[in-house]
Amino acid sequence: MKSKATAFSCALISLIASAIAVAASSYSESMYRRAILDGDSTSPLYLLFTLRDAKTGNERVVCALGSGLVGAIHYERRLDFDAASHKKAKAIALSRPHRFSFTNPEAIRTVEPHYSEAKLAEYRSRFAKMSRAQLIAAVGQNELSRLCKDRSALKWHACRAALAHVLLERGILVASADRAGSLFVERTLFW
Repeated sequence: MKSKATAFSCALISLIASAIAVAASSYSESMYRRAILDGDSTSPLYLLFTLRDAKTGNERVVCALGSGLVGAIHYERRLDFDAASHKKAKAIALSRPHRFSFTNPEAIRTVEPHYSEAKLAEYRSRFAKMSRAQLIAAVGQNELSRLCKDRSALKWHACRAALAHVLLERGILVASADRAGSLFVERTLFW
């Protein structure tokens, strides 16, 4: 019984910390919309949304590629991957308050985070004293992406998503470079 109470307390603290981080962030509706609408790019943009665990009811703000969220909606709703269905999946992503729950295993695999709240806290703390300009410069010089080198593919993707999560909270829209896979700052809309 004590372990259930401890687990509940940890989950509650994690949820509150995530809510505070997003509430205090510079992440915007236009950043979310841009990631959904530009999701067909070979260099997709990252976004933040609240993922609700359908089994436990726990919620967590997570970072995923915009194309990944749209793909998860395709799987969850059993939509085809034709143009009309793709348009419908994007419309669903844009019509909701950025809160999704998935039961389809393929949908879950598409958007579930592989980084921990502890890793997010580490990166938030590490970059807290850096200005937006310094963070943008660090992304441009691949300094942040170097933090993820020498890792297995899954850990590399998790590291990159955690970095993108923190950057999005700071109001910096980032994408995954199509060839190298490193992060880059999307500048066309926000600067």
